[in-house]
Amino acid sequence: MDTVSPTGSGSLPAWVTSRWVQAALVVAVLLAGFALVKGQGSFPELPEALQVAPFLDRVYEWVVTHRNTSPLFLYGFNYLSVGLGSAVILINLVLTWLTWPGVVVAGVFTAWRVAGPRVAAFALLTFTTFGLLGLWTEAMTTLALLITSVLLALLVGIPLGVVAGRSDRFDRAIRPVLNFLQIMPAFAYLMPMLLLFGIGNPAAAVATTVYAFPPAVRITSLAIRGVDPGAVEAAVSLGSTRWQTLTKVQLPLARRTIMLGVNQVIMLAVSMVVIASVIGAGGLGDAIYQALNKVNVGRAFEAGLAIVFLAIALDRVTAAAGRERNVPGPDRTGRLPVVAAGVAATAAASVLARLLGVPDWPREWTLSIAGPVNALNAAVQDLVGGLTSALGTLTLDWVLDPLRAVLTDSPWWLVVLAAAALGAVLEGWRTAVVAGLSLLVIGVLGVWDLSMDTLSQVLVAALLTTVVGIAVGIAAARSTVLSRVLRPVLDAMQTLPPFVYLIPAVALFGIGRVPALAAAVIFALPPVIRLVENGIRGVSPAAVEAAVSQGSTRLQLLAKVQLPLARASLRLAVNQGIMMVLAMVVIGALVGAGALGYGVVFGLGQNLLGLGLTSGLAIVCLGVLLDRLTQGAARREG
Repeated sequence: MDTVSPTGSGSLPAWVTSRWVQAALVVAVLLAGFALVKGQGSFPELPEALQVAPFLDRVYEWVVTHRNTSPLFLYGFNYLSVGLGSAVILINLVLTWLTWPGVVVAGVFTAWRVAGPRVAAFALLTFTTFGLLGLWTEAMTTLALLITSVLLALLVGIPLGVVAGRSDRFDRAIRPVLNFLQIMPAFAYLMPMLLLFGIGNPAAAVATTVYAFPPAVRITSLAIRGVDPGAVEAAVSLGSTRWQTLTKVQLPLARRTIMLGVNQVIMLAVSMVVIASVIGAGGLGDAIYQALNKVNVGRAFEAGLAIVFLAIALDRVTAAAGRERNVPGPDRTGRLPVVAAGVAATAAASVLARLLGVPDWPREWTLSIAGPVNALNAAVQDLVGGLTSALGTLTLDWVLDPLRAVLTDSPWWLVVLAAAALGAVLEGWRTAVVAGLSLLVIGVLGVWDLSMDTLSQVLVAALLTTVVGIAVGIAAARSTVLSRVLRPVLDAMQTLPPFVYLIPAVALFGIGRVPALAAAVIFALPPVIRLVENGIRGVSPAAVEAAVSQGSTRLQLLAKVQLPLARASLRLAVNQGIMMVLAMVVIGALVGAGALGYGVVFGLGQNLLGLGLTSGLAIVCLGVLLDRLTQGAARREG
């Protein structure tokens, strides 16, 4: 006898109404359509007058021609560009004026005061690494751009967050904008900034600021709303004005949470500053970019090591500031003399370095590990190169190429309908419309094949990330020892900028789509593992105990109790994994992954704004499509 649907949908068997069965049917229809009419329905080319890329190329030509005559640029973007460029140069000059000993003393002293002696020692190690590897100048360039961008992001983000925290209407209005900005992969920010500000530090500073400021708004708003209403009510009842309530009550009580936002802004800025090397930001990111272009793994490793140390040091200092740890030194009344002593020590170090004639890090004190790293890489290639090459070929021939063929050779309308059908199945008609429109826009942009290539890489990497992440997350949730071992590893991995993940991937797999896919999987794994582990550990102990008392085995406990009750965390893990994979796959164009990332990079390099911007917009559309499908599935079940 057929099982009656619990949802009351007539006499249909329950499996027929299962969303996952329906989704599988949609995929089956797509495969059947590919088999029957493959290669007969590529997205039609629009008439030249309606094509987006040539129009954008004309816009770019107009901007280049009128950059110094149009009032829009003459009194707008050019002023902003000069101001931002000057700010970066000024900060760089200050760092240069301080000399390297002054920068080291100032940095180590700040780390000691904020986070304690251990972090100060790590800060000293970080500065020493910059110098020893011969990357002091590049590191200071990156630091100057980072300081400028973070200050801008905080100047914009914290006031907006305060307003959002005190006004429900403004919070509702700004939330979709923040959602959109946080969906956009980093690469998509580059082309618009290049159009408005040209190549160089101003474009990089604005791109980094726009990329990094959303967490400042969100977390500041959350912090203001989280202040004890009793404290606010007491201040108001004592006659405090809105400004006094904000400055004397809400901001001080929300300081700890706001510092968490500052930490997030800095870490996002580190990631973007490195990527912005593609539009002329220079610094450590450019060192990696140039090294990867020459497949010089050793040199890329040196710059990557410097970035890793910089990111970890900044993370530890700002995280400690947020935790308000007890730091060494006197109490509040004695802080001023200590700070004055730090300033004096910095000044003394700077003056002494100039008197001794060593304002720059001495060349004699540098060493290169590029040679040994390249030799090690060659040895590893000799040892496992055959295996990684075979694995790469297998992945290309049996997974990536067939999936790309399904997406590019199937009739475009069938792919659009399949995406819309998946949206309808997973959530409803709203998601169906968004999914279908996202792919239609991609087709209108004229980058259909590049987008399907990117989508195939994302789907494969997302599947691998989900399978591995869930397996490791489950193991970590059930083993305290494994969890303790993984914790510092995941902390370090989540601190690293995405650019850095390309280095080991290139060392193992060379250039192409496979190293980009491998880097994407590794980059996206930490949040998936953490969310799965936290979800399973968050299951009610009473539910677990009840299942155990009923005689459930470990497997039954996992399958029947823990995983079902942790569904919300699992869905969020899948969503986060897919979005991070998309961001990394696009960056993989720098190591030969092609597709949309290549469109952005090639457009940047050849001044082809049309190709670059349409590729960037297509990346955004893919981000919206994947986010809505995964979020929709979560909302439907939630």
